[in-house]
Amino acid sequence: MARTPGHKWMVAFRKLINIQINYLKYSGLWVIDPGHPWLSKSAYLVCKGWTLSAMYIFAITLFADICDNIDNLSITSDDGCVFAGIAVVIFKTMNYQIRQKKIALFVDKVLQCSDDLCEFSNEESIKPIIDKYRLRITVTFWGFSALGCALGFLLLFASPRQNDLPIRAKYPFNTTTPGWRELSFFIETCAVSGGLVAIVGMDSITIYMSSIITMLLDILSCNFESCSGRSANNVRLFATIYICSKSLIKVWFYQENEICLVRNCEERQRDKWDSNKFLHRYKNCIRFHQRLVTLSKEYNRLFSSSMFVQMLSSTSMICLTGFQAVVVGGQSSDIMKFGMYLSAAVSQLLYICWIGNELSYSSSVLDKSQWLSDWHHEHLPSIVQVFTLSTMSTRRTLTLKAGIFFVLSLETFIAIVKGSYSVFTLLNNMQTTDP
Repeated sequence: MARTPGHKWMVAFRKLINIQINYLKYSGLWVIDPGHPWLSKSAYLVCKGWTLSAMYIFAITLFADICDNIDNLSITSDDGCVFAGIAVVIFKTMNYQIRQKKIALFVDKVLQCSDDLCEFSNEESIKPIIDKYRLRITVTFWGFSALGCALGFLLLFASPRQNDLPIRAKYPFNTTTPGWRELSFFIETCAVSGGLVAIVGMDSITIYMSSIITMLLDILSCNFESCSGRSANNVRLFATIYICSKSLIKVWFYQENEICLVRNCEERQRDKWDSNKFLHRYKNCIRFHQRLVTLSKEYNRLFSSSMFVQMLSSTSMICLTGFQAVVVGGQSSDIMKFGMYLSAAVSQLLYICWIGNELSYSSSVLDKSQWLSDWHHEHLPSIVQVFTLSTMSTRRTLTLKAGIFFVLSLETFIAIVKGSYSVFTLLNNMQTTDP
């Protein structure tokens, strides 16, 4: 996946997606390359089985500790913060395991569509768009990677230990005795580190795909506006010489690395050629839009369930970590740990909602871009029909969905934060009135 060279402007994007896939490989939650020997494949399967087992064991012990201390709000909220995080990691991991081939095929489709649209577009007009998204995606990916490293260090090594464990959990053995202490610590280390690497890789791929689709919508909007032959954005005219004699005209021009010569053509024939060129580009833009509509629908089929669980988990993590950091946490290490946990939950939710909002906006402006294509200047009998049908399609705004209940947008993010604050207020009141 993402190994073909593709368009020169997509090289940096392909390198980044390969790094994100390597995150999943190193966490043991992807597939090893077919070229490796059978011994390496067997070892990788063992690594994958252990990583999944460690996360499941860790989640079960957290849940057992919550049930055992259900009357203690501080312990329940402490365990609940970590349990909400590991639960969403497990769910997304299983989604990637079940739909692994479909996700890999989807990534290839998005990159192929990117290559085709870059080849179709004019370099000068779309290069700023590509540079903007490349910088945004790169900074976001490495920023989340640094945040994951800091969170893992705080959870495993900078938190006060309880029963000789970095994270409180209930095991069926005494974790303070030698041997069992090392085993429980190893389980938690594998679960936390593997889960953080996996969630950074999975979320990066999810955000990466939605960002690429948004970028392609912006590029398509630019192509719609430059469909007209009167625009110099899509037809590179380096030299044009008109020699007029009554109704005769000679035109030399350079277009798309091909020298064309039109001799002794009438003015109306040149206008007809320009109109046909406009119609050709306009219909190609419509075809690209249909491809992007299909890709957005496939994106929702693959990731909407994971986004829905992310919404529920983020709501729980925001209110519980806020409760722990403000009300319960008395040590500076606790405040740092839960402050970092809260920052990770909020930033993760905010960015995916913001990308969903950007995608919806980019798809909504396509209607305006079609109006700016100078379609009404073209001398074609079918132009009104083509324009009407195309605008009917582009008026349907594309959205990223979280299940059937949420649309990823800034309004959804604000609603989740309000809901989390309401739960935080309830927990605070319960803690205050507790005798």
